[in-house]
Amino acid sequence: MRDDLDELVKAFVESEYTPDGAEIEGDHGHGPGEHGHGHEAGPSVREFEYRGHSVRIVTHYEVTIDGEAWTGPIHVLPDGNVVSHTLPQYLLPSAVDLISAVIDETYEAPEEVRAAIDAAREDAEQA
Repeated sequence: MRDDLDELVKAFVESEYTPDGAEIEGDHGHGPGEHGHGHEAGPSVREFEYRGHSVRIVTHYEVTIDGEAWTGPIHVLPDGNVVSHTLPQYLLPSAVDLISAVIDETYEAPEEVRAAIDAAREDAEQA
């Protein structure tokens, strides 16, 4: 079973997988001057007009997991869904769902899988 998992991780890393179909056109919840790259945990800004009124919503999350600060970015989209560049294939309806996915993908995954994911992220950042 372990060999099967190792082969799966290897095939995933070698495939240079790029999510497809999750792109959302328009504003991605970044305010003016916020590029949204890297792992900053700054606020997510949404601005819109409603019945002649200009609205600006600034959302900032402070997340801890097992008492330790999690500093990954969380961005709220105009429709209220949340995304994080740490899990680019996910579009979730709440921050609770997002952090649950973070735990599943990073804290609960076998060490070999986490190492492969970290290596793939490092390769992507260097590219």
